[in-house]
Amino acid sequence: MPRHASFSKSLVLNRFLLSHFGVNGFEPLSEFLKSSANEGRDENNVSNFYHELKRRLFATSNLTEDQLLEYDQNIVSHTLRINEKRTDPIEWKYFQYLSLLFTEIYLDKFFRSRTGLLAELNEYLDKWNDVNDDSVPNPEGVIFEPFQYSDINKLAFWNATGSGKTLLMHVNILQYEYWRKHHKVDDSNKILLVTPNEGLSKQHFKEFKDSDIPANFFSKKTGGALSGTEVEILDIHKLADEAGDKTVNYESFETNNLVLIDEGHKGLAAEVWKKRRDYLSEDGFAFEYSATVGQAIAAASSSKRKFLTNEYGKSIIFDYSYKYFYKDGYGKDYHILNLKEDNQENFVRKYLTGALLSFYQQKLVFREHPGAVNQFMLANPLWIFVGGTVTKSLSVSDAADIPKILKFFQWFIAEEKEATNYLELLLVGTDGVIDQKNRSIFKHFFQYVRKRDFTPTDLYKDVLKSVFNTTLSGANLYVDNLNGIDGELGIRVGDSDYFGVINIGADRQLYKTCQEEGIPGLDKDFGESLFHGIRDENSKINVLIGAKKFTEGWSSWRVSTMGLMNVGRSEGPQIIQLFGRGVRLKGYNWTLKRSRELDEYERPQSKILDVIRYLETLNIFGIRSDYMEQFKEFLEEEGLPTNDSTYQ
Repeated sequence: MPRHASFSKSLVLNRFLLSHFGVNGFEPLSEFLKSSANEGRDENNVSNFYHELKRRLFATSNLTEDQLLEYDQNIVSHTLRINEKRTDPIEWKYFQYLSLLFTEIYLDKFFRSRTGLLAELNEYLDKWNDVNDDSVPNPEGVIFEPFQYSDINKLAFWNATGSGKTLLMHVNILQYEYWRKHHKVDDSNKILLVTPNEGLSKQHFKEFKDSDIPANFFSKKTGGALSGTEVEILDIHKLADEAGDKTVNYESFETNNLVLIDEGHKGLAAEVWKKRRDYLSEDGFAFEYSATVGQAIAAASSSKRKFLTNEYGKSIIFDYSYKYFYKDGYGKDYHILNLKEDNQENFVRKYLTGALLSFYQQKLVFREHPGAVNQFMLANPLWIFVGGTVTKSLSVSDAADIPKILKFFQWFIAEEKEATNYLELLLVGTDGVIDQKNRSIFKHFFQYVRKRDFTPTDLYKDVLKSVFNTTLSGANLYVDNLNGIDGELGIRVGDSDYFGVINIGADRQLYKTCQEEGIPGLDKDFGESLFHGIRDENSKINVLIGAKKFTEGWSSWRVSTMGLMNVGRSEGPQIIQLFGRGVRLKGYNWTLKRSRELDEYERPQSKILDVIRYLETLNIFGIRSDYMEQFKEFLEEEGLPTNDSTYQ
C-alpha cells in the first residue's frame, strides 16, 4: 500500500465539510460541477456554481439555499475586489470555488461560536471513530483524539501546484476579515505571510499588488509597525530565538495574528521552524498552503507521521492534490522514459541521445507550427535537469551527475559520426534501448521527426542548431563561471550564444570540478543573468541545470523535458513539487487544460492539430535508473498513473 494512502483518506475536517452537502467524498460533489459551462456568473452576479449546487442539494445536506446564496455573494464580492485592477479578471474553476465555499462555511461557524463549532466537529468525529457507524465511512480505520480549541484555528489547503493557491490566499484574507467583523469579533493583530525564502517573498509582494491588497516586507527598522490591514511578508529564516542582524526574535510578535503560511510542507521537517510559525497564530488564526503536504508527512519518521496525521487530518479543509488536477485534464500530460539498469557508457549515451532527440522534436514542432502554438499559448520548449536537494556545497551526487550531463553534450557535439549513427538507430527503432520490462523505450516516440524525412546528417546538424545554438560539429563545449551573477555558470559551444545555464549554490566548486573533468571554461565578467532571461520570448537558453531556483518557487511555462538528478526517498515532496511546476499549462483560452481534455464548447472551431500533444507532454528521464524507480514510487503514492509505456 502506498505510504501516505491512509493519510489522504484521513482528512476528517475535509469530510466534515463535505457532509454539509450530503456526500462522503469529493467525487460525488465535483462530478456535476466540473464542467466549464458552470464557470462565471448570471445577470444578477450570482455564480453559476450556486445555481448548480442549489439544484443538486442532497436530501441530507446541512445547508439552506439562503446560506448558500449568502456565501456565494461573499465570494463574488471578494472576487470583484481582487479583480478591480486586473486586465484579465479571475474566473474561478470549480475546485477553486469549492475551496472558497468550504472556507466561508467554516469561518462563519468559527466566528459565530467556537464552542458550537467544537461541539459539531466532535459530534462528527464520534461517528468517524465508531466502526459500527456506517453514516461516516472510515475505510482506513484511522482514530482521532477529540478536537480541542487549539485544533480549530488553522485551515490547510492541499492543492496542486498550478491550481491557484496564491489567489485563494488573497480571498482567504478578505473572507477572514469579513466574518470577523460580521460577528463582531475584535481579536486580530497583524496579518503575516510566512514564506520559505526571500525569492518567494518578492513573488508574493508582486502578486498582492496585482490583487490591490496592501502589503510590504517586514522590517526590523519599523519594528513591524505596519497597519493591521497591511500584509507583512517575511521568510521563515528571519524568525529566530534571538534577534540578530537579519533576524528577529519570534517571541517579539504577539500571538493573535492572522498568519498565512506558503509552502507549508517546508517547515514540517524542521521542528524549530514549525514551532516559531505556530507561535505567531497561537491565539489568532492560520491559513496554510501546500501542494505536497502528503509527501512531507509520508517522509516523516513513524512517530512524527502519527503526530502530523492527527494535526493535518483535522486542519486540511480542502484536498485538490495533483491526482485530482491531472484527472480533470489540467496541466500537461507526462511520459516517463524508463531506463534499464545498465552502466555501459554506450547504452547510457543512446538513452540520453533519445532524450535529446525527444526534446529536439518538441523544438521542431514549436518552430514549424506557429499558428497552433499561438492559439494554444504554448511556450518555447525548455529542457531542465533538477534534483531534490539544494545545498551551498557541491553534493557528491551533483558532483557526479552534472559533469555526466555536460560530458554527454561534449561527446554529442564532438563526435558527429557516432552521434549521427545513434540518431539513425533511434529513428529506425534498432537502438536496443529498453526499459526494465524489456520494452523499447523509443519505438513509437519520434513519429513527427520520422515524417520530416531527414537524412541522419541533416538531422544531426539541425539538432546542433536548434538545441546548442551552433552549426559547428567538433567544436569545444565551454562551461563559464559568470562573475557578477551569483550561482550561475553559462554553457556554450565555441563562440556561440549560451544555450544552457547551470543554477547552483556551489558555482565555484562546480566550475573547478568541470575543469578537472576536462570540460574547459573561462571566468567571465557578466552583467546579465541568463537564468532570469529564460522567460523572455527571445531567450536562446534551451537547457537549465540545477534545482536551486526551481525549488524556491520559480516557475516557467517553458518546461517540456525534465531530467532527474539526485533523487532519494526523502526528496519526495520536492520532486513532486518540481514535477507539478513542470506540467503547468496555459491551455486554450486560459483553460489550463490539455487540448484533448477540453469540453466540447471549450474547443476552437478549427481542427486541433494532433502535433499539439508533443508540446502538451512533459517527458521525464533520469540520469540513473534508480532515480526513475524512485520517481515512479512518488507518482504511485500520489495515486497517479506512471505513464511509462511508449507513445501510441
